[in-house]
Amino acid sequence: MKANLRKNILVFLFLCFIYESNWAQNEIDLNPKNQIEFQHDNDLIGLTDRYYTSGLFLTYRRRLTSGIFPSITEQLSFQFQIMVYTPDDLDAVNVHKLDRPYAGFSGLNMGWSFAKKEWMIESKFLIGLMGPSSGAGQFHRWFHSEVINFSIAPWIAEIEDSFHTNLELILVKEWQLSPNPFSVYLALTPALAYGTKDVYIEPKIIFYFGRRNPLNSSIAYDQIGSVENETFFTMRLAYRYVSHNALLQGNRSGDNSPFTIEPNEKLVDFGFDLNHRSKKNNYKFGYHTLSKEAAELNRHKYLSISYARSF
Repeated sequence: MKANLRKNILVFLFLCFIYESNWAQNEIDLNPKNQIEFQHDNDLIGLTDRYYTSGLFLTYRRRLTSGIFPSITEQLSFQFQIMVYTPDDLDAVNVHKLDRPYAGFSGLNMGWSFAKKEWMIESKFLIGLMGPSSGAGQFHRWFHSEVINFSIAPWIAEIEDSFHTNLELILVKEWQLSPNPFSVYLALTPALAYGTKDVYIEPKIIFYFGRRNPLNSSIAYDQIGSVENETFFTMRLAYRYVSHNALLQGNRSGDNSPFTIEPNEKLVDFGFDLNHRSKKNNYKFGYHTLSKEAAELNRHKYLSISYARSF
């Protein structure tokens, strides 16, 4: 399993390098208005396959040339996502031996952001399916069978089918503590989510170190419209107050899943990221470590890798 995962990562990075090389001579537009990004999350760092075990995200972003506010940078995003959640013991066939329910989610997340050099407001609206109809379980079984040749989980007592909608509001305020070439930024980014899938409040603090553009043109906040190179390191700490988590509890409006558990009211997410923009190509590598999401669970960690192309 370890060798196959390493091979897949190397192939992905090699393809990204080839893609950038092929397009390097065609860099003409210095103010791209569109972007496509592919992101993959996986808990391979601990050679585990549990809890939030994998996620795939395909995102299209569009920078508006004439938005509502002429002096503010506005941007739209449309993201397809599929996420897989599994218990610790993938061989268990008795529901009483599971520490959390199997859960899968697929959906479309639509965002609208307003940004200036020192602050940003972003709203997101999520619609999607949870349960067997999401296709996450089928994807997980296929991936284990055809890609990494690992044991195939039975996916018993999965969170039942349900349709979800969710709203999220994110606020960002930044302070630049030192200039480039080795700049330091401090950001506060509180977030609020409400819907049938998630209900929480999450204050977050982030430090950025390295060569970075202002907020409204930086890959730190997925902003497009610039091809100026960036290379910086990020440290972040989030403290989430959880009211509802449908991936553990099922739909907030009512659920008949065979097995659910109650989430912890508080969740800590700590991690770091490496970010690099080379002209129209963006690369990100992130590490996350999470505290226990529920009393029955253990701490968890996973990696995130992404590549984006602006045009």
